[in-house]
Amino acid sequence: MLKDGLVALEEEAEIGDDRKVYRVTAAGLAELELWLQRPPVKPRPVRDEVFVRLGLLMERNLQAALDLLDSQRRIYHLQMADLTRQKVALARVRGRPANLRQELMLDAALLHTEADLKWLDQCEDRLRGGETR
Repeated sequence: MLKDGLVALEEEAEIGDDRKVYRVTAAGLAELELWLQRPPVKPRPVRDEVFVRLGLLMERNLQAALDLLDSQRRIYHLQMADLTRQKVALARVRGRPANLRQELMLDAALLHTEADLKWLDQCEDRLRGGETR
């Protein structure tokens, strides 16, 4: 970004520890505006560590693959509970503009976690030889 003139190094910054401070240039702000207006053209890639582990386990040790699904399901349920608590707490202080952004982000996280749980169920059904739930 420095090479492209989107940011500039702040000469006056005295932070120490060899850290550098950058500021966004006018060209950087213009590029940000363009980026914000364009939708992403690629869907979210599947890079989930669970997917990789499951793919490697399912051919080597079916029970270990099923155990992995159960363990991951517990983790996702804990995540859902935490996200739900955050959403309830946020609802108590509604009306502030920043809260809408937080609420939308929590909704996205909850929906992604629900989808992950559904995917785990589908994986389990298929590994056990059944159809999808």
